[in-house]
Amino acid sequence: MFMELKYSLNTNDFLQYQLFTASKSKRIQNQKRKSIIIISLSLLVLFAILFDSNNYNRNILLVIVVTASLLFYPRYLKRHYYSHYKKFVEDTTKNKTDRLASLSFREFHIETSDETGESKINYTNLEEINEIKDYIFLKLKTGESIIFPKNKIDNFEKLKEELSKITNAYNLKTTVELNWKW
Repeated sequence: MFMELKYSLNTNDFLQYQLFTASKSKRIQNQKRKSIIIISLSLLVLFAILFDSNNYNRNILLVIVVTASLLFYPRYLKRHYYSHYKKFVEDTTKNKTDRLASLSFREFHIETSDETGESKINYTNLEEINEIKDYIFLKLKTGESIIFPKNKIDNFEKLKEELSKITNAYNLKTTVELNWKW
């Protein structure tokens, strides 16, 4: 007998997927790194321009402002990306959320269906399985993923067994990061 799941995804499910994917993207990591370097260099140049060897109080204030900016900019950047992805998900998934979907594991493929239609995904089109604390993402070679929210899967252990069989049969890369946080 083949395993069948029925569940729906909400905006937060899609958001967590986007955040996880972004955190693993080399392009996004490079953008964040460049941004931090540019801000750091800009602040150091500003400090050098405004530095006055005769004004001790002003220099202390400059050191405090530059240090605080360097310390808090990465947090700001993290919130900025979070806000960006949240808006993106709200715009792009408004017609996908809260729809009951059915997903069945068959001998050679996965069948999915919801009110918009049906599809079959051959196991040979799977690339990797990523697991974080609350989700499993089954990544396809096209870059898309099937999202499994752990709290919405009735028989989660059976799902893990099914995914383990597929992983072994098709030599899929598996990443488990239960402590992952955005």
